[in-house]
Amino acid sequence: MRRSDEAAKLLIQQHLKLKLVMRRQHFLFNLLNFLYFRKRDYKDGFSFESNPLFMFTTIPYIVFSEVYFFGQRRYFITLKQQVVAAFALEQRNETLYISNLAVSPFYRRIGVATYLLNYAVALAKQLGKSALELSVNKANTPALKLYKKYGFVKKKERINSYLLRLNIIMD
Repeated sequence: MRRSDEAAKLLIQQHLKLKLVMRRQHFLFNLLNFLYFRKRDYKDGFSFESNPLFMFTTIPYIVFSEVYFFGQRRYFITLKQQVVAAFALEQRNETLYISNLAVSPFYRRIGVATYLLNYAVALAKQLGKSALELSVNKANTPALKLYKKYGFVKKKERINSYLLRLNIIMD
């Protein structure tokens, strides 16, 4: 990567803001998570006309997400008032688990995920956790490349995913 690209990413990261998701915003968090994970291009916005089955796949996902994310810290990541990512963390005995990291297709490859990983490491240290863990789909090669570059190693292999771990070094 060129130095100018790195400088641009650092500049962007300075303008990212992490905002805790309030209970009344859970529906929006779950919806954005669904859209970001599905890599929708938003050309049609939220139109049901573009895909008549959209509602039948979205609503169960949103309901399931509310159960899945129950009790976890959920965050929006904004850049100039625009929500560019959804992020959720779960405290476990010795680890901090990243249960969700979804970046808008429009804001990928500009350092948003790295910003979130840096935040998660800092929070893990603050909470006295020994490691950061996350699961990633085997087919998600851009994410796998990022996590490997960041220092994550494979802890466990599953059918469609890997459980990755990053040991935390306390200062």
